[in-house]
Amino acid sequence: MTTIRRGVAEDSHSVFLLARQFQTGRVPINIDDFQIAYENVLRHRDQETNVLFVVENDMSVVVGYSLMSVSRLLHASGLTAFLQEIVVDAEERGSGLGSSLVDANESYCVSRGVRQLSMATSRAGEFYHRLGYHAVGEYFKKVLELG
Repeated sequence: MTTIRRGVAEDSHSVFLLARQFQTGRVPINIDDFQIAYENVLRHRDQETNVLFVVENDMSVVVGYSLMSVSRLLHASGLTAFLQEIVVDAEERGSGLGSSLVDANESYCVSRGVRQLSMATSRAGEFYHRLGYHAVGEYFKKVLELG
């Protein structure tokens, strides 16, 4: 049986290994940069902005995670959410874990009064279409050279 729960500090190493599978930049994330980001994600805020869910398999091994940001936008009424990352271990893909993570994020949004959940993808469009999402724009990215 799989379990979806909020991520905790002890999940750091497992999430790091999964994040390396997700890599979208030119340079793989290193453990030091990851740890800074992970601690920031877990840091408590009065108006929670980062929501980390992990999914464990029946042996209590973390095999997936999602990271969602909740915020207020200037052009939208109320809270909105953006699914920043969703990763399921390559060996577990196709087992329904990704859909379960999306469901967990949607349930969280409903409980907080978030009426809009968005995400960007370049390789999982059909996955999101199956879950009832539709494309509303284009996604642009520019990798900046640091001096």
